[in-house]
Amino acid sequence: MLKSASLSESESPAPAVSSKWTNWIDVAIFICLAAIAVCAPLTTKGATNAFRAATAIWLVKIFTGRIRFYRQPLALPLFLFLSLSFISTLFSVVPFMSWGRMRTVTLLFIAVLLPQTVSSLRRIRILTGLLIAGCCLAVLYTGWQYTAGIGVKLEATGVPGTTLSKFGLQPDDIIQQVNGKRTLTAGQLFTKLRKVPADAEVHLLAARFAPLEHFKILIPRRQELEDYLSQPGLKLVRGHPLRAEGFLKHYFPYSEVLVLIGLLVWGLCIAGGDVSTGARVALCLAFLAITVAVGLTLTRISLVSLLAGALLISLMRAERKTIVRILVGFIIVTLVGVHWINQRRALTVFNTADPGTQYRLLMWRDSLKLIRAHPLVGVGLDSISGDWHRWDLEAYRRYPLHTHFHSTPIQFAVECGLPTLFAWLGLVIAYLVFLVRLARATWDKGWFAQGLALGILGGHVAFLLISLLQYSFGDAEVMVVFWFCMGLALALHRVLPEAGTVVV
Repeated sequence: MLKSASLSESESPAPAVSSKWTNWIDVAIFICLAAIAVCAPLTTKGATNAFRAATAIWLVKIFTGRIRFYRQPLALPLFLFLSLSFISTLFSVVPFMSWGRMRTVTLLFIAVLLPQTVSSLRRIRILTGLLIAGCCLAVLYTGWQYTAGIGVKLEATGVPGTTLSKFGLQPDDIIQQVNGKRTLTAGQLFTKLRKVPADAEVHLLAARFAPLEHFKILIPRRQELEDYLSQPGLKLVRGHPLRAEGFLKHYFPYSEVLVLIGLLVWGLCIAGGDVSTGARVALCLAFLAITVAVGLTLTRISLVSLLAGALLISLMRAERKTIVRILVGFIIVTLVGVHWINQRRALTVFNTADPGTQYRLLMWRDSLKLIRAHPLVGVGLDSISGDWHRWDLEAYRRYPLHTHFHSTPIQFAVECGLPTLFAWLGLVIAYLVFLVRLARATWDKGWFAQGLALGILGGHVAFLLISLLQYSFGDAEVMVVFWFCMGLALALHRVLPEAGTVVV
């Protein structure tokens, strides 16, 4: 009896130690999820590395056997889409490129990992707040670029006899560094130049185009550069990006990330319930700033989709007497925003003579022959642009740009085959139905749950609109945020008291 009692006492701490170890694993996973939330609008590499770390830790927890799986909605559509994408990649024409793109496909595990490991509304609030905070930081950075500037821009004034291009510099170039030192104004530029002897070399870092391309220039004599910059036909002004690109280095994925998170902010802003006036004002200001940043990307489809998503969730919350005012406001803001972008980009609403429009139409036309030739498994992810010589596409013959089909459904049909396309359509439609039901289920569950569901619903609708004219799935920056928002929606479903009534 004494031996038995002694054995029992020696073994009793084991469950406590095991439980403590499991708790530490849960904390580590949550820290990784928090890192994904913060990094998603700022650095895709940081977000994906945090996701891989979270997945590895979660697998360790699974192998220990101390885990209870949550039977989450959308599991079957997710698995079907992943499986068909994998099969398509097995038969890819360019396997190396396709397996590389599969890393983007596997980001969908974010939508599995998050609801499986987050089971409290408090943690959902934290992750949502961190995602919005990261987005606001990116917007503040954009604001800084358009106020303080990113360098000194060379602006031609039309004075006769001016040498516009010299040393590799051209009008509209932005000089960002002189001998490794940052410069933002013409005064700073000349101050730094005059610290260098007249016959000494000068090293410049300059930028041009959208997205910004950086290049280095060696000037043999400082005096020659100063003479060039001092011409009356060259005006030196603060430079800013031609199109806002944030930390993501490209305006289009940046605009899409802003749309998804911006609508999340708007959903929280208009949600009913007990929320302080200060918090609601802060959310409204954040949404306004995000909308301005989307406008600065000069991306029409993103701006229209942002406003359409905001319109949808606003109408879901609006009373009958305010519906007309909301619709009128939407029309006015959309027309003004699109007109402003068209003016900045020298575009018309729809011009078939525009090279971008011609390129898109040519790619869509040539997609039909590729779909007919490879209807089941397609040609493989990224095989079109990865081995562009093979396909004899007219757009590739006419233009130097060798890229995608500018439409997510068409891209899936060509590269993965029709079954994968139908699996993707089934997934996004099932997700849409799930979000509508979730929004209804959260109507009386407090402002945060209601706002989160509305915001993610609006973001998904906007994502679908953008996907019609852009290969959104090809941008890992966007897909990290898309799958993270899906994970938040599924986690919210898990913690709702009536979760079982919202299953899809």
